[in-house]
Amino acid sequence: MRTTKSRMSRLLAVPVALSMLAAACGGSEETAETTEPEAATTTEARQVNTDTGEQTTTTVAAEVTTTTEPIPPASGTLRMVEFSPVTTFNPAGSQTAQSAYLYPAYDTLTRQTNDLTVVPALATGWTRPDDVTWEFTLRDDVVFHDGAAFNAQVAVDNFNYHASFQGNPNAATWSNMVEARVVDDTTFQVEFASPNPSFPLEMSMVMGMMISPNFLDGSDLTRNPQGSGPWIWSEEESEAGVTEVYNLNPEHWNPADQGVEQVTVTLVADNNARMNALLTGEADIMATTRDAQLQTGLDAGMMQISVPNYFPYVFIIDREGDSNPALADIRVRQAILKAMDLEAYNDSIHAGKGDGASGIFPPAFGEFHDPALAASTYDPEGARALLAEAGYGDGLTINMPMMPAISPHMDIIVQMLGAVGITVEIDQINNGELGPRFRSGQSALTWNRALLVHPAKDLGFWIGENAPMNPFNLTDTNDLYDKLQEALSSDPDTAKALYSEITQGLIDMGALIPLGHGGQNGMYAPNVTGVVMGLNMQAPMPYGVRVDG
Repeated sequence: MRTTKSRMSRLLAVPVALSMLAAACGGSEETAETTEPEAATTTEARQVNTDTGEQTTTTVAAEVTTTTEPIPPASGTLRMVEFSPVTTFNPAGSQTAQSAYLYPAYDTLTRQTNDLTVVPALATGWTRPDDVTWEFTLRDDVVFHDGAAFNAQVAVDNFNYHASFQGNPNAATWSNMVEARVVDDTTFQVEFASPNPSFPLEMSMVMGMMISPNFLDGSDLTRNPQGSGPWIWSEEESEAGVTEVYNLNPEHWNPADQGVEQVTVTLVADNNARMNALLTGEADIMATTRDAQLQTGLDAGMMQISVPNYFPYVFIIDREGDSNPALADIRVRQAILKAMDLEAYNDSIHAGKGDGASGIFPPAFGEFHDPALAASTYDPEGARALLAEAGYGDGLTINMPMMPAISPHMDIIVQMLGAVGITVEIDQINNGELGPRFRSGQSALTWNRALLVHPAKDLGFWIGENAPMNPFNLTDTNDLYDKLQEALSSDPDTAKALYSEITQGLIDMGALIPLGHGGQNGMYAPNVTGVVMGLNMQAPMPYGVRVDG
């Protein structure tokens, strides 16, 4: 059996393990500067030993792949298989779950390495002149696929575009942006109403993808990616809902990113079919590998890459009972919480490789993990008593959406709820439709998962009147939102305590039902090198990946 490339079994970088976020809240000016042409920076990154919980601070070298050394020419094709089709090539309208389709065509301001350090990309460096402002310096040699040049004004225009894009699934990133402004041609600043410590990290994700200025005028980018990435999407060779094809961009600023001449991303919705495609040599990288599938791949000589930030949960969106009056009763919501057997969920879904802790952040997130939140709430008798007290002693029926990729998760949830008298009617939907449904309020409650990054981002997804997971604009989390703003301006110990209070508040009101933690996994063939997957990524990035033979 080949050695796994899992980060679950070694020292793990704390989720923000970053050049810029070593002091997450407040504090003095922070910098991450680089020099050209071989960009590098020395930075502090906090790490935690997952066995002992001991935290350490180390100095790491954050290097970007630009180099003066000879670069082997791009060769061959990288074939990736994904669980859902691309819904849009517009980064402002895309979920991070679909980033595999966007990374080939778009560059991001920052990048992540395999130790979860944030390093330069389009941005050569960034500083934090005050608690609420980030300043970025940019490359001056970047050209978009349509020939437009990249500069500070383009970056500012992109920020304004992302922030104002209707239905942006990553609206929490931009919700408290006050202003983005140009300093000079290669420098710009972005100011927030309150500290935004995770922002440079988020700029390595779809939120940091830059769109050509010629397409920020409302142009339809659904089937028309317009980035500056290492590969250019081929409309002629692609087939919507089947395979998307990207060919080498000869004008890209960093040839080191281009290990292959072509990238293909193919929809294979069934989890087992994706694994079979990898094992039979039809695919080089398999995205979204379930924990229960890992051993099958490893036994066949495949390689594993994993980020320990996978947080599954059930979220009750309609807490005023517009679509189902029963959900307006907190006793019903708490009964749903008590029906969840976290150990059984972990054994069934994560093959015992995860944990049944009920807090949001697992032990690998040492900065934010709170062991006091880890006690199980499983109490089926208590759940039935609450339902009877609420007038549903004879049971009740709820509706939940299910797409093929999450059917194992939903199957066990249906069983656990059924055991306490709650019948689940399944609304079968297609892969890729879950996020848009709950953000538009079409589902009263839903299973979902977060790829954890930082409380500033993760908690902001659920709380506040304008949060993405609050399509009904409920006000019951406003006090928790105020605590989040307080935490972002507090010292680390105070902030951690506030994050725990917010988490407990969501659980107590029966809004958030944690289901434990696992790893976000991918697998790849042994002849593939250079594979990197970071926080909030469902699939590895194609940058620098090579396929031998």
